[in-house]
Amino acid sequence: MRLLRSTLATAAALCAVATGVVLVQPAQPAVASAADCEGGARGFRDHPDNAEGDTDKPRSFNLGDVRFTLEKGAYVGQQIAFGKISGQTRPGDNVWMDWRANGWDNGNAVSPWLQCGPFTVRSNGQSLTTPFRRTSTDPQYNFRVCGSRAVDGVIRCSDWW
Repeated sequence: MRLLRSTLATAAALCAVATGVVLVQPAQPAVASAADCEGGARGFRDHPDNAEGDTDKPRSFNLGDVRFTLEKGAYVGQQIAFGKISGQTRPGDNVWMDWRANGWDNGNAVSPWLQCGPFTVRSNGQSLTTPFRRTSTDPQYNFRVCGSRAVDGVIRCSDWW
């Protein structure tokens, strides 16, 4: 009987720890692919990979000699945002843009956010952009740029904008 109680207590403790680990993990995006935002999906629009936003970049970071920027610009009178990778890129480097719209526009958003991409560099020095989406002044409507380098697999995201 003592062995049974000990085994049950151990099993209960393991379940409690496992549940705690699951509950404290950070929110993850819905399973995503480039198709989730290409060709007009979910309100995104495609544009050329050499597109440039305004000179003011809301968010940016470097991983080595590769630059990742959250670009903003205008399209048909509306402000837009998109992600971009540039610099000394190499095949296999990736860029994507996360979008969240907490509390509204839920017909197109995926909770807790939608990952637009990844889009993969295919040649040395290639610049790539994500599809763009209109922005909003609502503080619950945000974007961030993320990326990784093939050489080390390090993934980084900017702060939300």
